[in-house]
Amino acid sequence: MSSSSSGKPPRVLACVLCQSRKIKCDRKTPCSNCIKANVACTPSTPAPARKRRRPNQDLQQRLARCEELLSEYATAKPAVPSSADSPNHDEVWKPRGGKLIVDDGGVKFIDSYLWANIHSELSAMREILEDEDTVDDPCTPADSQASDLNAGLILSDTSEANLEELHPQPAHVFRLWQIFLERVNPLTKVIHVPTVQPLLVEAATSRENVPKNVEALLFSIYLMATVSLTDDECVERFGFTKAEAYNRFSKGCRSALMRIGILTNYDLVVLQALVLYLFSLQGRYDRHAAWILNGVIVRIAQKMGLHRDGEFLGLPPFETEMRRRIWWRILLLDAMYALMSGLGHSLLPRSWDTKPPLNINDSDLYPNMTTIQPRDTPTDMIFCLICSEIATVMVDTPEIHLVILQNEMGLETYDPEKIEKAYKRLEQLDRDMTAILTKYSDFSMGPVHVLATECKRSMIEKLRELISPMVTQPEWGNEVLTPKDYLFKMSVTAGEQNLKMYELSATRGVFLWFMMSHFQLELFIYMVGQLRWRTTGKLVDRAWESVGLVYRFHTELWDLSAKAHLSAAIFTIRAWKVREKALQEATGVVPETPDYVLKLQRILPAEDVKHTHPSESSGLMSISNTPAGSQAGMAQAGVDVAWDQMLGFVDAGTIDWSDMFATPNGGQAQATYGGYGGVFGGNGINWM
Repeated sequence: MSSSSSGKPPRVLACVLCQSRKIKCDRKTPCSNCIKANVACTPSTPAPARKRRRPNQDLQQRLARCEELLSEYATAKPAVPSSADSPNHDEVWKPRGGKLIVDDGGVKFIDSYLWANIHSELSAMREILEDEDTVDDPCTPADSQASDLNAGLILSDTSEANLEELHPQPAHVFRLWQIFLERVNPLTKVIHVPTVQPLLVEAATSRENVPKNVEALLFSIYLMATVSLTDDECVERFGFTKAEAYNRFSKGCRSALMRIGILTNYDLVVLQALVLYLFSLQGRYDRHAAWILNGVIVRIAQKMGLHRDGEFLGLPPFETEMRRRIWWRILLLDAMYALMSGLGHSLLPRSWDTKPPLNINDSDLYPNMTTIQPRDTPTDMIFCLICSEIATVMVDTPEIHLVILQNEMGLETYDPEKIEKAYKRLEQLDRDMTAILTKYSDFSMGPVHVLATECKRSMIEKLRELISPMVTQPEWGNEVLTPKDYLFKMSVTAGEQNLKMYELSATRGVFLWFMMSHFQLELFIYMVGQLRWRTTGKLVDRAWESVGLVYRFHTELWDLSAKAHLSAAIFTIRAWKVREKALQEATGVVPETPDYVLKLQRILPAEDVKHTHPSESSGLMSISNTPAGSQAGMAQAGVDVAWDQMLGFVDAGTIDWSDMFATPNGGQAQATYGGYGGVFGGNGINWM
């Protein structure tokens, strides 16, 4: 029946220009887009009408099929496994089913084939009943719905923000993109550069045509480029401070994600934006809140089926590889934030089988490819390949973390069998990563290859020390006699290992931001707090060397308006007074005051230095880090230097526990405080 005979007005189609550019048409004559382009507005030709079966006949068949499936589900009895077939709890759970479905314009994953089939039938029924033709506007799932209030559960309300004002200037767009490609993309690899670059060019020339999900991704790229810059670089290149740029692009990213409604509207582009946004939070937000947010990202990825390998789902090679890259990056981020929150092994879906990403350059990937072949030569995926090996260990050998947690308790007894198993797995990891670097690394191809090699060395070194029981450490019986001595030693070595990475000349100007983002301020405050009691010994000397380097690299610590920075400054000055007195008594010479202490003394108000927290004893003695001093001195002073008391100086009420999508401290690093496990649950490990 024609539209005229049915009494309904004829449907106005989008014009040729809007369809060719894949932009929304207002369906006027002429439309607003054609007026802007100063071209003739030509209506598009409607598709020929298709013959359709009688709706009632189709509906009856679909309903019968649904009744059949539901009846099958209701009458099916679960098989009772025999004792011989019962699975061993130690066996790895193997996924056995699942299907991707299209729902409300987005892709979702369903484990149950039954409900997937019912969904398909119901979807077909809905299509039969719809009077309107399929909307011919080219739009993404993110464009198809209005802002979702559910997203307010995790996003601050930025719905009134003017995104047009938050976008960078066109010239700045390309500078930020180049910075991202040089400093961020080699370490993250969650986007496909040849695909994203045309979108960025379009955003710089005609922003109104950019889809919402792409806009969110672009803001996350601008944000991460800003994170990788120093304050001086930001002012020099863009004319505003790093804090101003961070706040601007962070607000833009949050606003774009809020308008999409990410809890109900998501796709790979939205997921890429979320992953990059989560990267920008490191060292700037409460680590527990960041871990919770990453849990939302894990669930979105799971709902999209990223936990199942694309080959199993029958996806094209290009999409399969991009899903692998994103999933493994989410896996590492979740593990990192879980460890930083003191939670041990991450609670990822147990039914995942996504393969690690391949050794292949972006230039070898393209959307229409039918086969994919990894390279046998070095590529720009080298850092991600190393990270994937680390993630594999975290997943297949959670016992390593249990061993580390037991060692943190400083017990003199341990299970040799568990320690041996952990050592063997660590040696296997060392061999696997060495093989990857031997085959795929080439320092002449850029600093990311240098960073991958150094990260491998640093990670093996850290893990080897962490899985070694306290009584097997070289300092045992000398400077380490108690669990608290061992805890101090761990804080010193963790800081030293991170600082070694800072001083890599080949990567300092490009990837220093990444290494510094893993700086744990709580660990630093704990260490300098301990230096108020520990005055001599090799560990103390090493700790003071670290203090100087920390103030050299982390210039944000000079901003004493941040409560945590003020705490670190006060502890450092007090510790130096004790150190100065001890050295003078030992040598008879007044030691030279370090430059960073002099600067802190100049900028720190005198009343803050003199202030003493009520929990501190006025009769505290300096404790030499020797067997006699460590035991007798500690007992005589009657001091408990546990972690929570060390941070008792900081008023927890001043910490911003508000929505983590608000931007604290102008985007500068912010301290977050937690219990004993919150600090050393991550063990000072840079989990990439």
